[in-house]
Amino acid sequence: MQTSSVSHSNATMQSANTRRPVPFAAILNGVIENTEGYTWIIDKNLRYIVCNIHLRNVIQQYTGKEVLPGSELIDFTALLDDTQQLPWPAIYEAAFNGSACRFTHQLTIQQKPVFFEIAVNPVREGNNIIALSCWAQDITERKSAEEALRQSELKFRSLIENSTDIITMANAEGNIFYGSPSSKKILGYEEPDYIGRHVCSFIHPDSLPAVGELLQNLMQHPDELFTIDLKIFDKAHNERWVQGLASNMLEVPGMNALVGNFRDITERKRAEEKTRESEYLYKNLFYKSPLPICVCAADDLQFVEVNEAAVQLYGYSRKEFMQMTAFEIMSSEEKQELLQSFASIAHINRQPVLRKHIKKNKEAIFVEVRSHAINYKGSNAWLVVVNDITEKINLQNQLVEEKIKQQQEIAKAVIDAQEKERETLGRELHDNITQVLTTARLYLNVAKDSPAMTESMIKKSGETISSAVEEIRRLSKAMTEMFHKEVGLELSLNDLIENIRLVQQFTISLHFSVPDEQQLDDKLKMTIFRIVQEQLNNTIKYAAASEVQIAIIQKGRLLQVTIADDGKGFDTTLKRKGIGITNIISRTELFNGRVKIESSPGRGCRMQVRFTI
Repeated sequence: MQTSSVSHSNATMQSANTRRPVPFAAILNGVIENTEGYTWIIDKNLRYIVCNIHLRNVIQQYTGKEVLPGSELIDFTALLDDTQQLPWPAIYEAAFNGSACRFTHQLTIQQKPVFFEIAVNPVREGNNIIALSCWAQDITERKSAEEALRQSELKFRSLIENSTDIITMANAEGNIFYGSPSSKKILGYEEPDYIGRHVCSFIHPDSLPAVGELLQNLMQHPDELFTIDLKIFDKAHNERWVQGLASNMLEVPGMNALVGNFRDITERKRAEEKTRESEYLYKNLFYKSPLPICVCAADDLQFVEVNEAAVQLYGYSRKEFMQMTAFEIMSSEEKQELLQSFASIAHINRQPVLRKHIKKNKEAIFVEVRSHAINYKGSNAWLVVVNDITEKINLQNQLVEEKIKQQQEIAKAVIDAQEKERETLGRELHDNITQVLTTARLYLNVAKDSPAMTESMIKKSGETISSAVEEIRRLSKAMTEMFHKEVGLELSLNDLIENIRLVQQFTISLHFSVPDEQQLDDKLKMTIFRIVQEQLNNTIKYAAASEVQIAIIQKGRLLQVTIADDGKGFDTTLKRKGIGITNIISRTELFNGRVKIESSPGRGCRMQVRFTI
């Protein structure tokens, strides 16, 4: 591209238009030279007539050439960025045909976008186009400002359109002329629903006085911002709560409105209402709880709140409690213990503890105390729940005494059973086996003293000794008969029953229904065997029964043993002389079982033993 400045083209300008005076050319030259941006004028041969200094400098910088009048036209935009070349020939041709053009062209210079506004206009003399006046202005800053403004407007519009707040604009009379899109999202109102309507059209009657006062304040104090909570109706006529900021911007250019910015706080209001209800509920639970409850300050255990149950239990009035600390209702030993450990107690929930407390009338009571760390009116505190278990402790002590007594009775019964067993064994040995062996000894003495009878006496002695051996075997079997885990409970009981059948005349039946005997504990099976054995012995000795029925049945975790006979029965209210039933009960209790006996004179006996397995 070639060009020339106006100062270098005075002669050319004069020859091109001799009717223009020289001073006018000087003025035109000054205007062109001082014009910002790039200015050039070309003739129909696409040669420079005029070129201002800014364009000459750019061309010289990139090409090293000095532009003079008559120099060939150079595409300066291609010098700045050859990747974005313009169709200059077509542009110039259209302009010479009378079509002026104005457009924006983007270049990339030093990796940054640069925008030029370019204009090409025909220069006419009469009806003839004799030249083209061209102009290019760097408008990058303007473009950036416009883009920033556009982005700002987009951001502002986006904020308004996507805001969860409802923005309204009303005139001085309170009639709405603008509502943000969130009006539909939150309340369901379309533009036709609110445009032109008064703001009070949507207000709940409860909030109308507040709205009237707000409008009055806005008009009287235009420079202030007002906050207000309102109950309104949505399009479905549901009650909603909004919180808003309102200001008078009637005198602000571009606004000229009463502006309100409202946020839906319905859920918050509902939560607050639930909180109030909850506080009321828990307050009632606290004061009306049947358990004594109090609140103590964490630092010194000063009472700050007590309920009616605490007043009733300890005998102090609420006013008296408020002047006391928790130390004053404790026993001396507990007070000393707590004082020693109080400094190291962390403010955390504590496990329930058994304490001895002293009532106002000096009566000692046992209480179970549960402490929970809470925040009470902004300060750390203990919520203490007390359960009076004095009666329970007394009953436990009584049960312990009874248990000790029962254990003593069981121990005595075991000793008596052992003594009786020894007595029975001694009597059998003395009254039976000893007599038989004595007879055998007499036969042997006769055999010694009477040779003629030796053979027969020795034979009789052998028979007598064999009888003694059988008697010892019978006695041994009776003493050692027991449950054998190798064969199982059912077979052991059948063996016991068969042995009894050999010597007794009554009928014995066994119904055994245990789905999986192997799952039962061997000690439990031994206990069941001994219970059945003991009750059968009782039946043999005392019942004079003709039939005995035994049933052992398991259903789920319940195992039930039933032994019933049709004997003469007995009065269960009378004290028993024997220890058989006592042994059964003691064996049952070892496995947390229960024994139930149903009997009366002449109506037999039914014993039922239950175990939970």
